Amino acid sequence: MSPRHQEPAGDPVGPEPRPPRALLLDHGGVLARSVKHPERLPAFADRVVALIGPGAGLDRDAVLADITAGRSAYRAWKNGHVRTVEPREIRHRELWEDFIAADWPPAARALVGAEAVPLCRELIVAEADKKLAPGMLDTLKLARAHGVRTGVVSNTLNGALNRDLAREFGTAPYLDVQVYSDESGLRKPAAEMILLAARALSVDPADCWYVGDNYDRDVLCGRRAGVGTTVLMRPADRCDAALGPQPDVQVSDGTELFELLRTALTTKEPAAV
Repeated sequence: MSPRHQEPAGDPVGPEPRPPRALLLDHGGVLARSVKHPERLPAFADRVVALIGPGAGLDRDAVLADITAGRSAYRAWKNGHVRTVEPREIRHRELWEDFIAADWPPAARALVGAEAVPLCRELIVAEADKKLAPGMLDTLKLARAHGVRTGVVSNTLNGALNRDLAREFGTAPYLDVQVYSDESGLRKPAAEMILLAARALSVDPADCWYVGDNYDRDVLCGRRAGVGTTVLMRPADRCDAALGPQPDVQVSDGTELFELLRTALTTKEPAAV
């Protein structure tokens, strides 16, 4: 399938995007795909019970219920901050002490707070397996072959895990910079997330493409940062012309993104240096 170019809702279709000097990607939904495994969460709850010990008076079911409720509250918290100018990322201790373990005995609450960073990583691993999305390694190799800088700009509770995944996927050698919300303290759509990457790559945001899978985080972040082209990667049946802001271009997967980039790089002059 060929990429679908789309100007903001209500505007006519415009020219295809000019080639970028930098290609910036979201992680989940763009560079990687997740396969959820809710059946693994009880075992993770057992791990937390073992950490806090029997003196806390909490069994697996109680801990699992609080983890589930805490994650739900965190999602609501993220959604509630999405339209602010500079939404912040939650701190690891804050997630565990205030969203999950708020009503636990003080000693148990302190224990999970002290272990919050590894617990966040273990929780993410328990929730889902992550695999490299089809077409993305070829896209990164194409960018490298044409001198286009590349990077990841992503919201996550554990950027260190994504860095490890990049090595596992074989994408690490093709990523010039990785910017993660838990490390920067900000969340998309804060423009600074993309601006951090652009500065690290010594490129103007106007010479960047930003590829994400979400309207109110990724497309909005690209708009706020002034990127040259915002690309929404979503299957056609999950796109909605009524949502805003709309991207400059829509692709359904990494294969379409590869073709979009290949066409831009081989038929047009590169962005000015």
